[in-house]
Parts: sequence; structure tokens; C-alpha cells
Amino acid sequence: MAASDFTKKKINFIEEEHQIELQKRPEIIHQTSSTKTPQANRTTSKNSKRRKKISYFFIFSIIFLGLLSNILADGNNSFLSGIKHSYLLRQIFNIVSPAEKYLQGEQEDRINFLILGMGGEGHSGPYLTDTIILASFQPSSKKAALISIPRDMIVPVSKNNYKKINSVYTIGKNQTGDGGAFTKEIVSETLGLPIHYFVSVDFQGFVEIIDSLGGVDVTVDRDFTDYQFPTEDYKYQVISFEQGEQEMDGLTALRFARSRHGNNGEGSDFSRSIRQQKILSALKDKITSFNTLINPKKITDLFSLVNQYTQTDLEPWEAVKLVHMVKGLDSQQIVSQSIDARPGGFLKAGIALDGAYILQPVTGNFEQIQKLAANIFDLQEVSEEKANIVIQNGTEVPGLALQGVNHLNYMGYSVLRYGNALEQDKKQTILYDYSGNKENTRKTLEKIFATKALTNIPDEYSNQKITEAWDIRDENNEFADLDFLIILGQDQVIDENLEIVTTIDPSLFNTSTTSSSIEATNQDQE
Repeated sequence: MAASDFTKKKINFIEEEHQIELQKRPEIIHQTSSTKTPQANRTTSKNSKRRKKISYFFIFSIIFLGLLSNILADGNNSFLSGIKHSYLLRQIFNIVSPAEKYLQGEQEDRINFLILGMGGEGHSGPYLTDTIILASFQPSSKKAALISIPRDMIVPVSKNNYKKINSVYTIGKNQTGDGGAFTKEIVSETLGLPIHYFVSVDFQGFVEIIDSLGGVDVTVDRDFTDYQFPTEDYKYQVISFEQGEQEMDGLTALRFARSRHGNNGEGSDFSRSIRQQKILSALKDKITSFNTLINPKKITDLFSLVNQYTQTDLEPWEAVKLVHMVKGLDSQQIVSQSIDARPGGFLKAGIALDGAYILQPVTGNFEQIQKLAANIFDLQEVSEEKANIVIQNGTEVPGLALQGVNHLNYMGYSVLRYGNALEQDKKQTILYDYSGNKENTRKTLEKIFATKALTNIPDEYSNQKITEAWDIRDENNEFADLDFLIILGQDQVIDENLEIVTTIDPSLFNTSTTSSSIEATNQDQE
């Protein structure tokens, strides 16, 4: 598109805003457009909302392009400065062109982003990723999902060479100069999903971005205190949070997201990932709020900070489109999951032979984690169906039913009761479907237990006999209506000795060398 064409478009956009303003002031319409017919005025009024919406979009785009020109003039070397080398005209064309332009993954109805948080320059290990989150957006439903990946999980960086995932960015930066691309590649192979984009932000940028937006609103689930939060000089400080809704500035939000040794149940990887997801959701709400999008100074400050403190492979036109795509996203409907070592989880903790605290898959491979990542959007639909599930142990392996309960609870299911089956001779797992209409739950249970649901249910496993024998009742004290019965077979037994990397059980160490202490020594010095 020629420069003169773009200039003409900008003039037309300003004229559209002027016409909208005239429609709001009838006396001016009378003075300037006395020849218009009533029908014409009605037609203009009907189109005003549509024009206003279009105008806001292009005002945002013009501000964005104006900022780009300032960045180019400054000779900045971060991600946006690449425009001056090869694709400024293409970015302008993509932003203002009426032709449809698709984000990667958009036509497949799932766009996957890798969000990375790191210390940045001035910190020890500046490119070790403290926060790793897979964020997925489903354009058709306006739904989003967040999967937190613990920094201590091992991943293959080459054949038979496993490293903690928090070191992958550093490895890529040292080998190729592009830590983001290398991290995308490794995470994609590990999760079995395409990673379309990445964005990394350092701690200082995180603080300043939140401060530029006036803080974020976050709900703290419970009071907690962390007596081992790291300081800049490699010592400890005490931080505390009180339960309830509160507005956090950038520094407070960073501490809330990074704390890993809190009391009152806030010292686990799971609780930490939940806090990180809360901050991310609150930040999304603030960035896409009306007050932010119509405030030129906030937009300018935000893009300046993004330019200074972040790295990403999103092109500017993609960023503009993405902001508008996620505006309708309901933060309360975001699906959140954490890959961790909770009971029933996908990982187990260990101390590697070199003394490092690591997490690795309990099954000796990443298949379970890949299934979770592939089917993450199904979990919300499953929770809405609220299926009544019973689990029975059909083997002689003690505790197998409890393991199944823990696993389903980990995934967000509700299990009414568990115990031993009538006979413990099952080689394969059996899934009975009593509901007939809870398709999402049926499909996900079939995937989890690698079996097909049966509706032809033997009399000894009828709903009535199970609920009466186990005295399973509903809120009205009537015998409950079951939806699914799972009878676990030998195919669900996990060999606890399977390991990708040889480790020592952390519980064998004394209190001075537990995993928490090792984490504090090896990880908080960043």
C-alpha cells in the first residue's frame, strides 16, 4: 500500500470521528447539514455505533504506529526494532488491510503461547526461567487455558540429555543466540503441541508494567507468610499476605507470584502456580479494559515498557489483533491446571546424583502430560457436567483405588466413593456409563484410562446394588444416581521404579537437606 493511501485512510478515520461527534450535538447538525433529510439522519444514527467501534480500533492502530516510529528513531535493539530492517511496510499493511490475516493456530482454533518470567540483567542466572506457563486461546469460544510447568521438571534438550526446563532458555541463548525459539521447540516436543508464540519478561519489567497500569486487582485465598523470600544481596526477607481482595502494585504482585516457601499451604509448586495464574489473569483484565484502551498515555507507556523489557516473536499486527480477540474473554472461565507432584499428579520429586532437586514423570514418559495439554479445554466442560463417579480396585495391588481418586481429583473430577471391587482379577480397566448423556465426561475418562465406556451393565454392578451396598446417598438422603463406575485393572498399575533420570528419594535426607532446603540454596539465588 502506498504511503499516500495510508495518509488518506487516516484522514477518513478522523472525519468519521467528527461525524460521530456531530450526531451527538443536534445544534451543530442543524447548522452544518441543513440539507439532510430525516431519513438520512436516521440512517447515520443507525451506523454510528459501528463507526465508533471501527474508529477506536484504528485510533489504537495509529497510536501503535506512532510509537513504532519513535522506537525506530531511537534505534532500539529489542524485538520491535526489527521492523526497521525488513518489514515495516508489511506491518502497516497487515494492520490496516481489510483482507483477513490469521494468527498462527487461529484456523485450527487453538493458539498456544509460552509465557516466561526471568530475573534479567543484574541477576545471577539472568535467563533462568522462574515462571513457565503455557497459555492457550480458543477463538471460537473465547475460552483460555493456563498450564503451569514447574521450573524443576526435566525435559530432553537432546538425545538422552535431560535438563531442568528452567535452564532451556539459557542453553538456547548460548547455542544459537535465540533462547525463545529453542524453548518453544523443546516445550513443543515435550507437550506434543505446537507452540506458536512466546513472550518473556524480566522481573523489573513485570513490576513496571503493572505499575504503569495502576496496579492489578487480586484475590488472596488465604493468609500466609514466607520467611525465606530472597533479597537482591542473596539473603532472606519476610513477606506476608492477608486473605481477601486487594490491589497490588508491581513489586507486591511479583512477590506474590514468586513466593515458594509460604506457610499455611502456600509453599507448594501447585499453590505458587495458582498465584501466578491469578496475576496473569488480573493483568489481562487490566490491559484489555476500556479505560486502558482509550488512554493514549497508558498505551504509549505500556508499549514502551514492553519494548524495553520483553522479548517475543509476535509481530506488531499480530499483537494488535490478539488484543482485540481476547477482549471478550471472561477471566472467571479460564481453565487452570498445574503440572506438579501432588498426590495423583504427573510428576515425582527426587534428588539427582549431582545433588539437584528435580521433578520427572511418574510413568517414565510424558504421555500423561501430553494428554492433559491436548485436552485442557475439555476439563471445563467436564466440571459443568458434575458427574457422580465411583472407583473400585479390581486388582490385588493395595491403594490403587486411592491413586485413581487422587488422579481424578487432580484433574478436577468429583469422586463420590472408592473401595475394592467384588473381585480383584481384572486385567483391563472397565468403565461403565450409567448416565447416557454426559458425553464430555465419558470421552475424557476414556482417554485417561485408555478404555471404552460400556452401557450394557451387568446386574451385579447395577446402580441400585452399588449405591445400596455402599450406602451412597444424595443431598435428599435418597440413594444417589451414579453416572460412571470405574473398575481399575492391572493396566493402571504404575511401576514406581521407572525413572528417566536416576534419583534419590528426598524423604531419605534429613531436614537440613530436604528438597525445600535444596531449592532455597540452588534456586533462589537468581
